[in-house]
Amino acid sequence: MKALLLALALIPAVAHADAKSEAMLLFDQGKQEMKDGQYEKACNSFERSIATYSDSGTKGSLARCYEKLGRLASSWKLWRELADLAPSGDLRRDAAALAAKLEPKIGRYLIKLNNPPPDLAVTINGQPTKLTDVPVPIDAGGVIVRAYAAGRKDWSAELAATDGGVLTIDIPELAKVDVVVVKAPDPKPPPPPPPPSHTRKYVGLGLIGVGAGAVVAGGIFGLKAKNGFSDAEDLCGGDVDNCFADRVAEAQLEVDDARSAGTLSTILVIGGGAAIAGGIVLYIIAPKATEKRQLAVRPLATPSTAGFVLSGRF
Repeated sequence: MKALLLALALIPAVAHADAKSEAMLLFDQGKQEMKDGQYEKACNSFERSIATYSDSGTKGSLARCYEKLGRLASSWKLWRELADLAPSGDLRRDAAALAAKLEPKIGRYLIKLNNPPPDLAVTINGQPTKLTDVPVPIDAGGVIVRAYAAGRKDWSAELAATDGGVLTIDIPELAKVDVVVVKAPDPKPPPPPPPPSHTRKYVGLGLIGVGAGAVVAGGIFGLKAKNGFSDAEDLCGGDVDNCFADRVAEAQLEVDDARSAGTLSTILVIGGGAAIAGGIVLYIIAPKATEKRQLAVRPLATPSTAGFVLSGRF
């Protein structure tokens, strides 16, 4: 258990030692490449060494390498950093002196904006830059500037920076992007509803007609019954309850016929009325077109007639 804990404790130290060893190998490689005049390779080796394990001595070597390549602004930035962070006072003073020596030689760029949008962003050689009115150090050579913002057209330019000079980058007002509004097609109107079926209406009208016929027939049979009773009374001398003996049989036939006609009249009137009412209901609930129809049913009663009256507006 103790051995395991000791091994776990040594892992960070081993990793640290491996990184430092790799950085030292890269540093030695860079020094040899620089001695051979291979400055591009030497600077790359020093950069990789610092990325693996940062060391002020390697940064100083990289600063000298940059100067050999003509990247004076990059060299100046490293000397300025070492002037603040070098481990000893002598190293800090030497770094500050070297930075001061390079400062008059380095190039700078200055960005000028024309009505910039609030979210404007600018990159210099692919790296974001702060929008400041102070000249910023830059290595001599080609400079690719790009400016962009939401809802605006990108702007870019290829310029050239020189040592000891100030490159003014004038960024114009970015043109607005034309917003193309694509209007959605008008939705197709729903298909017209199928024409209403008139079956119920026709059945209702048929029932009304049949019912009306039955009521009329009932009225006729009612009239026949009334006439039959009148004929019987005439045969009996005005009183069927005290009929003449020789007229009783004939009067009875008239009374029986009158009663049958009366019963049939009642059945026809009631059945006809029901048929009329049912027909009216069917007609009312039948599917309608756009026009409105109104129907009204009211009872009719007179001294000589009983039944229903159908009225309406179409």
